[in-house]
Amino acid sequence: MDKDNHMLKILEGFRSQCEEAYKLSRKIKVKGSFKNAVVCGMGGSGIAGHLIKAFEKKIPIYVHNDYGVPDVVNNKSLVIVISYSGNTEETLSAYSEAKKKKAKIVSITSGGNLAEKDKDALIVPPDLPPRAAMGYLFISALVAMARAKIISDQDTAIREAVKGLVSKTCSREGFMLAKKMNNKIPVFYGSEEMRGVVYRMKCQINENAKQPAFYNVFPEMDHNEINGFKKQGKKMISVFLMNNKDNIAVKKRMDITKRLIKEQTNTAEIQVKGKNHLAKMLRTIYVGDFASYYLSLMNKEDPTPVPLISKLKERLKR
Repeated sequence: MDKDNHMLKILEGFRSQCEEAYKLSRKIKVKGSFKNAVVCGMGGSGIAGHLIKAFEKKIPIYVHNDYGVPDVVNNKSLVIVISYSGNTEETLSAYSEAKKKKAKIVSITSGGNLAEKDKDALIVPPDLPPRAAMGYLFISALVAMARAKIISDQDTAIREAVKGLVSKTCSREGFMLAKKMNNKIPVFYGSEEMRGVVYRMKCQINENAKQPAFYNVFPEMDHNEINGFKKQGKKMISVFLMNNKDNIAVKKRMDITKRLIKEQTNTAEIQVKGKNHLAKMLRTIYVGDFASYYLSLMNKEDPTPVPLISKLKERLKR
């Protein structure tokens, strides 16, 4: 169970976190002309890159969840390095390699070694689980991309998106989704533009509810995964993100796929709502975060600690 309602309080403060992140990110100044951009980060700190890739961009954006940096990085690259703790070894490796290649670096962290290495790092508030600091990390990285003119200005979009983060409404929708997912293994599906969102939802189930979850995107899943529900399908639930702005062909595929697999597995839908692309992403993520929280309670698990991740880090230090 959620000790002292710790995670619930964090979730209820998501709107305020995004507003504060927007104010903090005004400090970011990015000058220069770039040929490509890379977002480096792991786990809860790395989700920002997957979300940013869905925005219209003027140059290629790469997401790097690994040690070092991609071969494309050079002195004409913008590298956004994100580590909430500031001590993630893969991300520190990325920072060092980007510096060697003379890339322009924007670091986002709450402290740790990254803050020591980069005195110009944007410092966000500490003492949160990294996945629960997504508002700080994503909004800051998004603003950095806009300041670099890699994506369009996001000021108006952010202000509109934040208005849609109504805790009571998203909590209620999340609870209803959790009830449908209870005692089942969820698989989240969306369009390619929502890849970062379904990935986030999957990860939140893993870390908060302490159970398996998976994701895939359309149209790719129609070329393989659609055929995989005949065996064990009733133990699973396919959750479809229904977005009226998706490509017409993709929406048609989703509708047909949902009907075809209904006899072999359980299905559910999330209606994607919002005034702009960012609003749709953030609100859907918020509903998913609440769903993972309520599912953790149904599983009689504390959503905050991640014991196996902690044990892994301890053993890696030996």
